[in-house]
Amino acid sequence: MANADLRPMTLGEVLDRTFRLYKSEFWLFVGIMSLPFLVLFIFNVSIAWLTRSQIAAVGAGGAPQAPPAIHPATIFAGIGVALLVVVLSFILTGVGQAATIFAVSDLYLGRPVGIRGSFRQVRGHVLQVLGVIFLVGLLVGAGLILLIIPGIILACRTGVAVPAAMLEDEGPATAIGRSMKLTKGFAMDMFLIFLLTWVLAIAAAVILQLPFTLMAATPHPHVLPFGLMVLQYVTTFISQVLIAPVGAIAFSLMYYNLRVRKEAFDLQHLMTLMGIGAAPSAPAPGTVSPA
Repeated sequence: MANADLRPMTLGEVLDRTFRLYKSEFWLFVGIMSLPFLVLFIFNVSIAWLTRSQIAAVGAGGAPQAPPAIHPATIFAGIGVALLVVVLSFILTGVGQAATIFAVSDLYLGRPVGIRGSFRQVRGHVLQVLGVIFLVGLLVGAGLILLIIPGIILACRTGVAVPAAMLEDEGPATAIGRSMKLTKGFAMDMFLIFLLTWVLAIAAAVILQLPFTLMAATPHPHVLPFGLMVLQYVTTFISQVLIAPVGAIAFSLMYYNLRVRKEAFDLQHLMTLMGIGAAPSAPAPGTVSPA
């Protein structure tokens, strides 16, 4: 493993290093994100198959029939499934993001890294990452209600809250406070990273998912064939796995960059490796022991 390259970076250097790291460790990051999104993919395909089976059973009578009235229980079941998908997506995305952050930390600090080891470090910290994401979502949502601009500012200022929570083993409120402190004066850099990841996500959705979205939106007497529904979920899975690591890598590198700039983390890390001096006031990032 190469020695850690701890130095202040411009935004351009952060982004350049993001894509170089993503390219050089492509299978690592794709492997990390594949595991949680594969669970979501299997769940969505299972729900689609069950729905198709029920529709086929209702229409098995032969002669065309008037559409049956929708039972209230069916409506509540649909709402429950939708909520379950949202909750499952929230949990799996958080776990994948946390594992990616630990992987970036190990690479950045020149330590051995692997898919299993990255997920192992997430154990015991799942509630932390979900708490941070949820609390940040509430803050940003409230800010968006207040004329949008405050929400964008809060999103930028809390952009490294998840890395701070994972790498410093902090609770949601403390991690958000750390992010607000580190990103002071760098909100525009954070905004540009958000903008880049958003553009990449939109591009992936247009290239891979738009054809199926248009087919689903076209008036038709029948629902999409099951095969096309599965293919739609496959393209969604591919776009998620390919794009999701980019933002996690960029914000993790930005977290370290801000610590180097504002807290001389490069010197702290060097002294820690050499066994010189006292430990830094904040826990050394990336040193969370596997459970």
